[in-house]
Amino acid sequence: MYMNNSVEKNTSQYKLNKEILYLNQYICNHKNKFNKEIGGVIKEIRIKKNISLDEMSIHTFMSPIYLSQIEKGINGISLNKFVLICNSLKIESKEILDDFLYYQNDYDLLFEELQQYKNLSQTVIEFMKKKKIVYK
Repeated sequence: MYMNNSVEKNTSQYKLNKEILYLNQYICNHKNKFNKEIGGVIKEIRIKKNISLDEMSIHTFMSPIYLSQIEKGINGISLNKFVLICNSLKIESKEILDDFLYYQNDYDLLFEELQQYKNLSQTVIEFMKKKKIVYK
């Protein structure tokens, strides 16, 4: 595990960087679960907006089969494809990503749950419920 030695260990900046490192390391080690969670959010938004995979495939230039694989977490998603999906759903990227990114205010809860349960899927779902995430 790589840690930048230029950051002093006694500063709050070091603690912040250490927590980000642990969270990012956890996400990297559980990439398949993370892809499934992101895909699940995309599918949930698509269904709530009554958009079929066929309609979405026209707007994203991706096949319905490929989009389905993204929603199931079988395929990861590039930034380019992520932007195409957000545009086709007419949403801002934060509607999908906010619950997966580090934020000072909400992070402590997510970080504690990650450390306690070591289960990204369940932790993210519970975290989203606690934040009462509602999609447009």
